Amino acid sequence: IFGARVKVDSTGKLAELERAEREKMKEKVDAIAAHGINCFVNRQLIYNYPESLLTEKGIMVIEHADFEGVERLSLVTGGEIASTFDRPDLVKLGKCDLI
Repeated sequence: IFGARVKVDSTGKLAELERAEREKMKEKVDAIAAHGINCFVNRQLIYNYPESLLTEKGIMVIEHADFEGVERLSLVTGGEIASTFDRPDLVKLGKCDLI
């Protein structure tokens, strides 16, 4: 998720921007959930709204994972590190018995 600065001349326009951003986050969460996962490991912070959407879908969230840790998880679970989520059919998921 990228940061930006905007200048608006009304609270209505600010609310419109917030709605658009929430919809964009929801679409990204839907794309992640389309992979059929039950745990999402991310190297960065995950904001409350997308985290709550993932939780509602039954997906556990682990954030602030360091790069070496993610690489080790990939090796031991047999999964690939995914950086985009638009093609679930091309991503090899990992598996473990206990988190």
